[in-house]
Amino acid sequence: MHTMLISAVLIVGAAGCSTDSAAKPDKIGVAEKLPADTNEAQSRKNAREFRAWINENGTAVQKGAVGRVQRIIGEWNAKTGNAYVSTDINGGKTPVKDPQAAADAVVKAFAEWKDSDQGFVSVYDVFGNAMIANYKF
Repeated sequence: MHTMLISAVLIVGAAGCSTDSAAKPDKIGVAEKLPADTNEAQSRKNAREFRAWINENGTAVQKGAVGRVQRIIGEWNAKTGNAYVSTDINGGKTPVKDPQAAADAVVKAFAEWKDSDQGFVSVYDVFGNAMIANYKF
């Protein structure tokens, strides 16, 4: 009886699994998981440019938070766009005292760095989980 119960649990549990690893927005366009990075070289370059700009123009809080940015995935221009910011918040070499405050500082810094009529930026922790989604920039 015990073996049958375990088998049933495994079968039911496996039925809910998916092999699709790409993040998909929900009904209102929020990607709860970091989307796949189709151009890692570009996303790392975006992050370097963002960090460099903040080092020149940002506040001390922004500099500390943006230093945790590893990649910026997405496309944006003066009219529209989506940016997905990958960070080492909730991981990395040193802990963050207030992860949510760090994520807030990242989105506000991004909004200062780039401006778009209908652009949205989301910040993800080291595990790829959304900390802030669809902050308008």
